Amino acid sequence: MLIEPEPHSLMIDGSSFQIEFRREGDRLWASVTGVTGTLQSTMDYWSMIASETVRAGVALLLVVDHTSGAMLTPDELEVFIGHLAQLGLEQVRTAYVGANLARSAQHETTEILARERGMVARAFNHQSEASLWLRHGER
Repeated sequence: MLIEPEPHSLMIDGSSFQIEFRREGDRLWASVTGVTGTLQSTMDYWSMIASETVRAGVALLLVVDHTSGAMLTPDELEVFIGHLAQLGLEQVRTAYVGANLARSAQHETTEILARERGMVARAFNHQSEASLWLRHGER
């Protein structure tokens, strides 16, 4: 009988948020909890996610955002995407699940801006849809 190894798991604490990472084959799953909503905290947690993704050398990234806090302004979104584009995720297929449905419009705008910068990224409201896209969706 072949016994599969336990998925690699890691927890990182930020200033006002926590990120739990779990590696599943060629996919990294990151769950973010706590309070974000400022440009700096958003850039901080994405920097941590990108760092762990690059370190793990995975091709697929699933981020599940359970945070609360204010939405970024359109100008802040532009700055954030510029920051995100420099984190080494260009070759990583990234699915983002925003649990806060009040931020759906912001998530869609962020997806559009990220894709305009050449990233392979999509935003979803449900983790099951995100997982399916990671495995089988268009490239």
